[in-house]
Amino acid sequence: MMNLDFTGKSIVVTGGTSGIGLDIATLLAELGGKVSICARSADNVAGVVERLRARNFTVHGKAVDVADSRAMFAYADEVEAAFGGIDVWINNAAVYPQYQIVDTPEDVWESTVAINMRSVYIGARIARQKMASKGGVLINASSFAALMPSVGSGLYAATKAAVSSMTKVLAAELAPYGIRVNCYIPGLIDTPMTRPLLERNGDAMRQSIAMNRFGGGADVAHAVAFLASPYAGYVTGAALEISGGKFCVQNPMAAWAGAASPEAGD
Repeated sequence: MMNLDFTGKSIVVTGGTSGIGLDIATLLAELGGKVSICARSADNVAGVVERLRARNFTVHGKAVDVADSRAMFAYADEVEAAFGGIDVWINNAAVYPQYQIVDTPEDVWESTVAINMRSVYIGARIARQKMASKGGVLINASSFAALMPSVGSGLYAATKAAVSSMTKVLAAELAPYGIRVNCYIPGLIDTPMTRPLLERNGDAMRQSIAMNRFGGGADVAHAVAFLASPYAGYVTGAALEISGGKFCVQNPMAAWAGAASPEAGD
């Protein structure tokens, strides 16, 4: 039986104060990891660190702009000094602007590319610097939008498609350093970022999901913990879809209709 244990491991989760990032950070701390989170809001970082430390977890946090290379390298140095190194780096931070591509304001375009793409590039450079002597794990957040984009969030989809592509290339580039690189592809996960969309269109959106439910942050966190663990030691360059079977077939609800029949088990 698998026993995920991160005792003694130093882990960074960007965008770790809410949603999927917070669930990942919390789970890895529960599994014994020394976890550092970063986000833009100092108040949010301080609040999460306080709550997790109240549970006797080893936690560190800092308010930092994930697209600022100098600030992020300084943050990584701080984590290394506090925890004795960095073993796992999770590029989770992202923003989700809602515009048609041609209507996207230029400042929104620039900031979205910086947070969703440039931060992955910076995290990869940090991973190579901090893990080259001993190996480690780099995990990036992609999205189902990278596989099937939507009108109204095309820029987000484009940045996440880039993350998926970078993950494959980075897996090869960092393999000589003993660093595995993978990404996770959440489907419709109930988080503060997606909740307004799910509340507006939830019934219709569930129709595309084979499991007929939205995911929770814990669904993603457990999959990420597997990717970060030695159990995934021969997994690199992979994109793990965590979507409940979203669009695995064209008509998933037909199976649910059949299951309601008394003869379904015959």
